[in-house]
Amino acid sequence: MKTKTERFKTSRDFGRGLGLSDLDMELIRQKKRLIEKLRANRTKKGLSQADVAGLIGSQQPTIARMESGQVSEVSMDFLLKVALALDMPVTIKTLEEAA
Repeated sequence: MKTKTERFKTSRDFGRGLGLSDLDMELIRQKKRLIEKLRANRTKKGLSQADVAGLIGSQQPTIARMESGQVSEVSMDFLLKVALALDMPVTIKTLEEAA
């Protein structure tokens, strides 16, 4: 394991340094992409974070945390719920397709 001062050349090296598998790292990448698309879709529709929270029975700070990219703080269930509320299709790629 690298020390705090050593740099990782790639995000894959960083993930491996944290003990993440390729599957774990791909899940994080896909969640981040979905969050970016959800935020873009929300703004395109002219909805506020509070509007989206109301649609799914949540609160605005929860949407703000999601949109800030705190991937570990949001479940795929939550992201799919937001996508459904925004009438947005979602595609999950296999590891092979994502590569």
